[in-house]
Amino acid sequence: MPAGKTESSPPTQRVISIVELLAAQQHTLTSAEIADSLDLNRSTAGAILSALAERGWVRRLPDLTYQLGPAVAALGRRVADSRGDRIWLNEELERLAARVDCGAALTAVAGERIEFVAVTRDRLTVGIEAGARIPLRAPAGAAIIAHSSAARQQDWLQTRGPERREEYRDVLSTLRTTGNCAWRLEPDSMPTVRVLSEVADHLADHPASKDLRGRVLAQLGTIIGSAYDQATLDAEIPLPISYMSAPVFGGGGRAVMELQIGPLRMDVTRDERRRYLAELATAARRIGDGVNSKNHAGT
Repeated sequence: MPAGKTESSPPTQRVISIVELLAAQQHTLTSAEIADSLDLNRSTAGAILSALAERGWVRRLPDLTYQLGPAVAALGRRVADSRGDRIWLNEELERLAARVDCGAALTAVAGERIEFVAVTRDRLTVGIEAGARIPLRAPAGAAIIAHSSAARQQDWLQTRGPERREEYRDVLSTLRTTGNCAWRLEPDSMPTVRVLSEVADHLADHPASKDLRGRVLAQLGTIIGSAYDQATLDAEIPLPISYMSAPVFGGGGRAVMELQIGPLRMDVTRDERRRYLAELATAARRIGDGVNSKNHAGT
């Protein structure tokens, strides 16, 4: 047997084969017909069908034939809804990116990692795609962590060295107070951002380099400069801006995702900054309202 491969379980294969057989039929089948079609022992087929019927995966009809059950239909609806959610979120993100004329991303915290739920294609976001994950290290995920428990916030702060913890603690406070945060773009960081993005994009075509690509993306996520305080952000002078972020709230006022836009510009005026933040806040509310309505519809 080739290294790295395992032989699938024969009992599992028999269960899958029965479900697939029923899914492919236009009419119902008896237990004997199923057993004969799959070259199974009839008692074995009967036992599997009984177990599947108990869980709703198949339904036994009065004429003693079988068809797929409600559990399979419910699973199909859930998959379809999930695909619809992804399409809807991508469309919302594309609309935001068009309004602000820069890249946008939607992320969520998954355990100790940040997952990109949706991301637009932009000249400086190549290499990052939906489903990509990076380690949850400050300041990544700040908009979500700001509305988490005190213990969770402390754990997040501990992911970085002590020299920046006070700054990141202020970031959490700013997000709770204003509902957003903006980050300074360092002039010498742009070439590094471009190179890392291009490397990540190249590695996407090489499955064997998945771990290396993850490290590249994690490094890319650290090149965002320092956070602005509110007074500086309100100043009338142009400012270099890398990213702006805001939380997306789900049911019960819980921050479930972080919405980000990346102007990556050196001279963003005050009026432009205000427009960016207004568009960001509007999109975050729309996405949050949509998530809540879909959750209520599914209950």
